[in-house]
Amino acid sequence: MTDEELKKLYYPIAECWKLIRTYRECTGTDKEADVLLAKLQQIFEKSGKTEFAKRIVFATGEEIDRIMMENKKNEKKI
Repeated sequence: MTDEELKKLYYPIAECWKLIRTYRECTGTDKEADVLLAKLQQIFEKSGKTEFAKRIVFATGEEIDRIMMENKKNEKKI
């Protein structure tokens, strides 16, 4: 595997990890969701639209959605 191929694997993982850190306390407002979707699309495109990037981006979107729903639920309890 070449360094270029490794970079194509590393980029979506690193960028998606950053998104999870950014969105870990969000509650899923329309604005947050719109920005998140745009960022996920950007990561996918900058990753060369590979199948691997697609799976990583999709899994990240699902996980952030789960986190936001949980945060929203916990916010209502307070």
